[in-house]
Amino acid sequence: MAKSVKDMRLSGGHPALDFVNTVDSRRNRWGPDFLSDYGDLITFSRRVDLVSDAQAAGLKQMAKENPAAAATALEASVELRECVYRVFLNEDARGKPKMDDVAYIGAVATAARGRQVFAQRSAAWTWAHKIETPADLVHVLSSSAAELLATRSERRQVKECKGDNCGWLFLDKSKGGRRIWCSEESCGVHSRVKKFRSS
Repeated sequence: MAKSVKDMRLSGGHPALDFVNTVDSRRNRWGPDFLSDYGDLITFSRRVDLVSDAQAAGLKQMAKENPAAAATALEASVELRECVYRVFLNEDARGKPKMDDVAYIGAVATAARGRQVFAQRSAAWTWAHKIETPADLVHVLSSSAAELLATRSERRQVKECKGDNCGWLFLDKSKGGRRIWCSEESCGVHSRVKKFRSS
């Protein structure tokens, strides 16, 4: 069983969904929250390749030098995470997300774009050396969420895992689009065992 961002499963299929899944359970019970401090946020972002080793090291040093800014950035990140969760949970229900939530993600992501540079070699937007404050990690995370949101018409649907005490979100990349669990090895097995025992 996962205890932290260091060993949690990355089964969302996209960094923004794995970010949402840093809460261990969202159905029937809530938590625990794997983002207990700013260091956890850095560790997670490195695991999903949103920042490089050098950028992660720089962020750790910034957080050490300015713990108040790091705490504020963590709080903003959690607020963003819950906003992203609500938006994509609506997608699973085939409903429309609240425009306030979409607007919030858009506002943070728009601010983030001003911190990026266009890399000619890869022909893509990158953070390069523009990560200069603890708050920039919030920008990185918002950009990931906005990118996923913007591709809604081009990708598979985001779904909510129906496993007990789960509720994680994932991109359904299965051939028939009928996947119901974030992980066959965890929630899938647990659900079948529970069904067998109750029969």
